[in-house]
Amino acid sequence: MEELNSIKKINEAFTKRKDELYAQKDEGKKVFGLFCTFVPTELILAADAIPVGLCGGKEATIPSAEEILPRNICPLIKSSFGFKKEKSCPYFEASDVVLGETTCDGKKKMFEHMSEMVKLHVMQLPHFRDDRSKKMWLEEVEDLKKLIEEETGNEITEEKLKEAIDKVNNLRKLFYKIYELRANNPSPINGKDSLKLFQLAYLLDINTIESLLEEVVSELEERVKKGEGYSGKRILIAGCPMVAGNTKIPEIIEDAGAVVVGEESCTGTRQFENYVDGYTIEALSDRYFNISCACKFNNEERIDRLKELVKEQKADGVVYYTLQYCHTFNVEGTLIEKELKKSGIPIIRVETDYSESDKEQLKTRLEAFVEMI
Repeated sequence: MEELNSIKKINEAFTKRKDELYAQKDEGKKVFGLFCTFVPTELILAADAIPVGLCGGKEATIPSAEEILPRNICPLIKSSFGFKKEKSCPYFEASDVVLGETTCDGKKKMFEHMSEMVKLHVMQLPHFRDDRSKKMWLEEVEDLKKLIEEETGNEITEEKLKEAIDKVNNLRKLFYKIYELRANNPSPINGKDSLKLFQLAYLLDINTIESLLEEVVSELEERVKKGEGYSGKRILIAGCPMVAGNTKIPEIIEDAGAVVVGEESCTGTRQFENYVDGYTIEALSDRYFNISCACKFNNEERIDRLKELVKEQKADGVVYYTLQYCHTFNVEGTLIEKELKKSGIPIIRVETDYSESDKEQLKTRLEAFVEMI
């Protein structure tokens, strides 16, 4: 099926993003680099600054990272560190401040090395869901607000915060609409193109991606009306994020004749689910506190939501994807596999890295899984 015109435009916008970003810096705007969906981008936008995702989905920079970091930590951590070490990611180099978070021990300790190369602010992420943890997270968000105001010299007023919350909520609505459209059979967009939308949303200017996503929604609605799209066994991918450059798993799944109809990940539903309900710092903090990442302790909410996603997307099975040495998602994968099997939902767990060395093995396993369901 021919590529959507809107996706072609998104690709074109991406090729121009580096020059656009540096032009914005020349105008005096501050750039904040992000690793994770836990960082409230609304605060950055409310200070008239620019949030941008950071590189970390390529194998090429891992050997350089392994000169300092151990080999047996996840490829995303090593790839990210390698990009900064080699100064080969324009978004890292444009960042005035990099914002990290304590989602895992590997990333937390990597930040100690990265802080020698770039100004870094790390948010302490509570792993419990109780009231004390919620208060602690609110303090982290308030500290981030102060830091952003100091770095930019711009006050985050109530009016500016409201404007930013509305803008990001609207972006989430557009992503959610795309997700709902993918529930159709045939699905109007394949998993590879949908993943590209989520990946590039981290990199493009919010005004650019917002207008282009409106076009995507319009084109997908037209396809649904005509009954056009992608058919096959319907697969939901769950687990680790797939940042820009990392498309191995959806490619193998769809080459096997299936269609990916959803991603329960940071480059999927965790990115856009749940709106900020109100215009206060507390409301903003609550939205991010409730993200159902595997880093949370006693994570029944994530398991329940995954079952709901299978039903909503009419998925025939789940591919639970873990990056090698990502113990957080891997350990929780055991619990999820057990609970999904209890509910009669077919699931296969795959663990991989950024290399091509295991591609044939994964292809054989995933083809068999698709055929079995």
